Amino acid sequence: MFKKFLARLGKGSARVDLVLEKDAYRLGEEIRGELVIQGGTVEQDINKIDIDLMVYVRGEKLEQSALVNRFSFPEKFTIGPSEVKSFPFQYTLPENLLVSGYSVSYAFITHLDIAGGVDSSDRDPVTVLPPTRLQRVLEAFQSLGFQEKYGSRSFDGHLQEFEMQPTDLFKGEVEEIEFCAVIQDDGIALLLETDVLTFAGEKEIKRELWLENSLLDNPDQLAEHLRQVIAETVQQPHVFPAYDKKQFSSKFSSAAGAIGAFAIGLITVELLEDALEDAIEEIFDNDDDDDEEGGDLFGNFFGGDEED
Repeated sequence: MFKKFLARLGKGSARVDLVLEKDAYRLGEEIRGELVIQGGTVEQDINKIDIDLMVYVRGEKLEQSALVNRFSFPEKFTIGPSEVKSFPFQYTLPENLLVSGYSVSYAFITHLDIAGGVDSSDRDPVTVLPPTRLQRVLEAFQSLGFQEKYGSRSFDGHLQEFEMQPTDLFKGEVEEIEFCAVIQDDGIALLLETDVLTFAGEKEIKRELWLENSLLDNPDQLAEHLRQVIAETVQQPHVFPAYDKKQFSSKFSSAAGAIGAFAIGLITVELLEDALEDAIEEIFDNDDDDDEEGGDLFGNFFGGDEED
């Protein structure tokens, strides 16, 4: 009787553990593992089990979580003292999720619903890696002397952005390169944004690229192709017409392989609030400076005339 009382309080009750084969998976890869329930000191009834795959996205000041998928085991069952029950678990990662990075992380959260007792939970962080073909693009940039920046892989509300900076080749000619990617069956579509250093200052050139699978399968040719593209952009920045990033987003953001497309509508609001808060702070910081110089805070902000 005393053991049952303690089990109701969570002492000696059943425990749940999601055991995965590894802790890092590529987009499109199948996750395999085993759901293990370990019985406690007394017999207990289990109402259900839920496994939630959660994504966490951090802005400068805010973090938001979103449910990627929920896997439910709704069947009730009884587990005896020290009894072990296990169930196979498998799930194929979609190709349009965000890739893990400085501001993006993932975890499986498992909930064991115990009838009349304290529920048990388990947390298993996992790293989501770029799919193989996109990884080859990153490696091609690396072979050209580019390295990912610390804040790379951020989410702009539509697609995930990868940021690269030159360390050798193109250093002094290119400030940085950003790109968004859409994985399709026959290749990868890239929106390449190159910040070119010119005599007139920094100039941002946006170009849409198509990388066929045959090119992605040849690392040397892929690197040479990207080198030529960057060289053309640096040597003739005036040749390339203006390209609105919204064109690329509207064209590809709903595609099944658009990196980050899954997060559209789930975390945008929080990130916009983050940006809005920063903008408001900047406005009032500027107003404080104007006020110190003898200006009228509200008159200057709304364009009023101090003499009125």
